[in-house]
Amino acid sequence: MHQVLVTRPEPNNQRCVTRLQANGHSAIGAPMLEIKPSEQLGQLPTLFASLDSHRLVVAVSQYAVESCQNYLQQHRLSWPASPHYLAVGQATAECWQQYGIRAMVPQRQDSEGMLQLIQQQLGNIHTAYILRGQQGREWLAEQLQAQGIKVNYLSCYQRHLIDYAQPQLEQWPSQINTIVATSGEILKHLTTLMSSTRQATWLRQTTLLVPSQRLQNYAVSLGFEHIILCNGASDQACVEALAHTPPPARNQHDPE
Repeated sequence: MHQVLVTRPEPNNQRCVTRLQANGHSAIGAPMLEIKPSEQLGQLPTLFASLDSHRLVVAVSQYAVESCQNYLQQHRLSWPASPHYLAVGQATAECWQQYGIRAMVPQRQDSEGMLQLIQQQLGNIHTAYILRGQQGREWLAEQLQAQGIKVNYLSCYQRHLIDYAQPQLEQWPSQINTIVATSGEILKHLTTLMSSTRQATWLRQTTLLVPSQRLQNYAVSLGFEHIILCNGASDQACVEALAHTPPPARNQHDPE
């Protein structure tokens, strides 16, 4: 049986745990990050007033969409229909779809895939608004600016690391044989928490599910040895990846 540690933030953490359990897996939720709304959300009304069919709204995560949606709901506003919408992956697009927005999704679900889609299908765009956390990768903006597209950021949320006590961390090697991680920040914090020699050895040898090639490359650089590339960050992508991955015979620290 897959015994999965889900590290993504709430509310998606518990939803993913429930989905995995419904598909016959054991799953434990341990969010590595807490998501809180940013003060910059107050700029949404002004931003929305400027949108038209030559402008593109990009969401780099579900949390960007949810943070904006919570603000819009509180102020009785809605997403405008005129601009193009682009989601980094299927999970983010499905999040947007709940609120009436049909977003485009690149085949390769990362910044490189979004750039390729923009180049191939959105040649009339002159301005892009990127919805993200308080910090993020600059690569997509730099590539768009090099092509003459004006780029504006809106920091929709802030990420705060969550710590766990050593007694809880010491239990994971006997409870877990698979980990779901959806960002580099999550992976880095996980490796910081599991820093003893014994913990680090277990972590490197545990099966890791990641949603993008870039994150897979980062996991390799951290020393992870068994990495599964999912088809995006959605719960369904995790379920499908596990369905095609034989579970380890036992946990590393199970008794013989």
